[in-house]
This record gives sequence, C-alpha cells and structure tokens, in this order.
Amino acid sequence: VDALSLGLFSACVMSLRSFSSKNSNNNKNLGGSPLKRRFTRQQHYYNPQEKELEHLRQQQQQRNQANKTSSGAKRRSIIMQNKQRLRYRKMNDRESSPIRKARSDISSDRQRETSPVVRNARSEEVRHEKRLDRYGFIINMDSNGHVYQDTITEDPTPTFAETQLNERREKKWNNMMQSWEVTQRRRRKLLSKRLRKGIPESMRGTVWPLLANAPKQIKHNPGKYDALVRTSVESVMDSPSLVESKNGSKSLRRSPSTGNPLKHSKSFRATQETIERDLHRTYPRHSLFHEDIDTDEEETVLNSLNDEEVSSIIASLEGMESDDKPEKKYTLESATGGQASLRRVLKAYSVYDREVGYCQGMNFIAGMFLTNMSEEESFWLLVTIMNDPPCQMRGLFIEGMQGTHQVLHVAEKLTVQFLPRLAKHLEKENIHITMYATQWLLTLYTSSFQFDLVTRVWDVFLGEGWKIVYRVMLALLQDSQSTLMTLGFEEILAYFRELPGNTDGNRIVDAAMKIPLRRKHIEKYENEWLASRQQ
Repeated sequence: VDALSLGLFSACVMSLRSFSSKNSNNNKNLGGSPLKRRFTRQQHYYNPQEKELEHLRQQQQQRNQANKTSSGAKRRSIIMQNKQRLRYRKMNDRESSPIRKARSDISSDRQRETSPVVRNARSEEVRHEKRLDRYGFIINMDSNGHVYQDTITEDPTPTFAETQLNERREKKWNNMMQSWEVTQRRRRKLLSKRLRKGIPESMRGTVWPLLANAPKQIKHNPGKYDALVRTSVESVMDSPSLVESKNGSKSLRRSPSTGNPLKHSKSFRATQETIERDLHRTYPRHSLFHEDIDTDEEETVLNSLNDEEVSSIIASLEGMESDDKPEKKYTLESATGGQASLRRVLKAYSVYDREVGYCQGMNFIAGMFLTNMSEEESFWLLVTIMNDPPCQMRGLFIEGMQGTHQVLHVAEKLTVQFLPRLAKHLEKENIHITMYATQWLLTLYTSSFQFDLVTRVWDVFLGEGWKIVYRVMLALLQDSQSTLMTLGFEEILAYFRELPGNTDGNRIVDAAMKIPLRRKHIEKYENEWLASRQQ
C-alpha cells in the first residue's frame, strides 16, 4: 500500500510540472503578466473614439510641421535678401575710384543745390557753414578747398566719464600752475608724469608758454615784437599798399622809402618771398588759416604785382570790411586773420635771427602755436624752442642743416637697435630713413599728422626734449612693422604717404612711452655722429 501511494504521488507531481511549464510559455507569448495580457487583448478591440482622436492628432502634427516649414522659408528668404544687399555693397566698394568720385560729386552738387545758403559780408558768393573738429579743422571741406553743406547735424560729444576725467585733470593742473616755479624746481617728476598723460585741451594755450618761459620773455622785452614787425614792414616800404577810397574803389599807392639796410638785402627779400609762398600751404583746412576766395577786382590787383610787392598786398586783403570812412588803408600791421598773424610771426623771426631767417617747416610749427595761443606768445615760444634747451631746434633750420643730419643719424641707429628685422628689410628694399622720416623729424610731426598726435608730442617735447620725438618714430614703425615686412619698394613709400592720415595719435603716444629708450642711447649716437664729422 505504501509503495502504491508513493507512485501515485510522484505521477501527480510530474503532471503538475508539465502543466506549469505550458502556462509559462503561454504567458511569455502573450506578454508576461496577466495584467499585460489583459491590456494587450483590449488593444485589439475596435474603438472608434480612439481612432478619431488619433486622426486629429496626426492632422495637428501635419499643420505644425507645415507652419515650421513656412516660417523657415521666410527666414531663409530674409537671410538671402540680406546677403544680396551685402554683396551689392561690396560690389560698390570694389568700384573704380572715378565712379565713386563721380557719384560723390553728383551727391555734393545736389546737396549744394538744396542746402540753405549763408552769404559772406565781403562777397555775394554762397557760403556754407563750416563744421569744425575739436582742434579747429574744417570737416566739411572737399579736396579742392570748397566748403560744402554737411548732412550730419550732430557732433560727437564726450561721455560723462570723459567729462569727469577731464575736469579732475584740469583741477590738478590749476593747482600746479598756482605755484608754477615751485613745481618746475621741486616737482619735476610729477610734472613729467602729467605731461606724458597729456595737457587738457582747454589749458594747453596757457601751459605751453609757461613751459617755455614766454611770459618772462614778454615782460623783459616789452614792445620788441611790435618793433620787429615794423622793421620787417619798413624793409619792403617801396612795395605798394591797397587803399580803399570813399566810393569803394581800390587803388595802389607806394609808401615813402626809408634808410632800412634790410631793404637792399637780396637774401632778406628772398626770405620774405619764401614766407609768402608758404603761407597758403600752412594748414589750409584749419578754420584759422582757411580763406575764402575774394572778388575778381582784388585778384586783378594782386596779379599786377611782382613777388617783391606781394607781402604788403596780401596782408591788405585779410580782414577787409566795407565802411563809410573816407579812406582806409590795409597794411601788414593792421591786417587781421590767421594768415596775417602767421605772416607777422615769421617775418618778425626772420628779422630777429638773420642767420636762420626762415626755412620751410617753421611755418607749420608757428601755425600750430597760433591755434593755441596769442600772436606774441607764439613768437616768443618759437624763439625759445629754436635756441634754448631742452628743444634747441635752431640747428635743423640753419644753413647747411647740420642738426637735421644729426637727428636723422640718431633715428637710423635707434631703428637698427630697437627694430632690427624691420631695419634690415628696409635696407634690403633700398629705403633710407630720409625717404620717410625727414618731414616727421624736421617739423616734429606738425606738417602731416593729425593734431591728436601732434599736441601730445609737443606736450612732452616742451618739457623733456627730443626723446619723445624718437620714441614716437619708433612706435609708428613698430605699429606698422607687420605690414611693412610684406611690402616692396613702391608699396612701402605709398604706405608711408598714407600713414599720417590713418594713425590713432593717442594710441601711438601711449605705445611710445613703453619703448625702453634712454637718454644715454641718444647721446651715444649723437657723439658718434660728431666724431664722424671731425674725421
């Protein structure tokens, strides 16, 4: 009985195992758990509401995709339009210069036709209002010297931070100027530091004469400048002057001759003629020296004169005003205007220093002084920089110009010392320093560079001397080195011609202050040049 019951029990167990394995296989085929099997069976049932919802979802997705496609197409079309406009601008930039010039001429002519006119008191010609930069140069002037109507109505104004900085600097300079002699004797380092940062523009006309002791010169030589001007006038007293009668007609009258010995000096007369030729070349775009074209009557009078008579006649044409007085005479001493002031300063110095007289380049220096200070202060400042340390520029303009050769020699040696790769490349291309640096150094950058660089250089030059001049030259070459190394002979010369107009003066001066140039370097090469001259 026990054996029989044990066999029945084992048979039951085997049957149960086979049944459970079949169920597990069925569960795997149906998706696992009973809940999953129930869920999958329900999915096979037909449900119309769910089908409708699914159809609506698909339609919404199609509409969204269509909207995205249309907005993308719009964006792509806008991008293509912008690219076409940019391509058109680039094509215009690549046009030849005659086409651009013709278009600019047409636009300027249209502006002149439609712009409001301003009439000059001396003439019935149409005059346009001059727009000036902060240094007094005329912005709206074309290459022919004509002022046109400018469409720009707003001038750039300094920011609040710049205004605050300028006010703080002006306050510091005012405090220094109250005890100027103490500052020059005991606070030289502080003065030098502030000169290198730049003098505030509103105070430059006061500080420059103080640096050159011009007020003391005026005090110790009262009336000397006026006497020198009169002497220069008497030297050409045989020249006619222009006289305006009561009815408005003009006539020439010769003044009586005097016993001035300069009147018979051919060299002195040649000097006066050179001054007259250079007057109209001095800052023609500056409002102080720019002169409008006069009437045909005055031009006829000038054309009837020879070179010796020009000095007194041109002076009479500056500052002429209509008047009801019976007779009015214009002379060198009474003429007004920037060119008249420059003429008197240069002529007075030609009498003051007969050995130097006048040399081209002095006109730009004297003209730059006149833009910042009075006529007499400009004259005595010119006297100081020519003769007294630390400037001593007289050797640059004396006969033989030995000082110019010395300065160029020092500049060439400093270029080799601080920029050897560039110096080697320039030598390879046969570019000598006289081809690009003579005008820079002879006039101390006044003849070609913009006044943001010129004024900063002269701020330091009047206080420290020639070191800043060489530093700025090295900074200009260093800033252009990467470009110059890729150019040949003609391209290098063309680059130097365009350099003054494309220079950021403040950035160049700040870079120049970082060049480790010392006075011993300059003195070394100066002594080297003097030794070569003695051999």
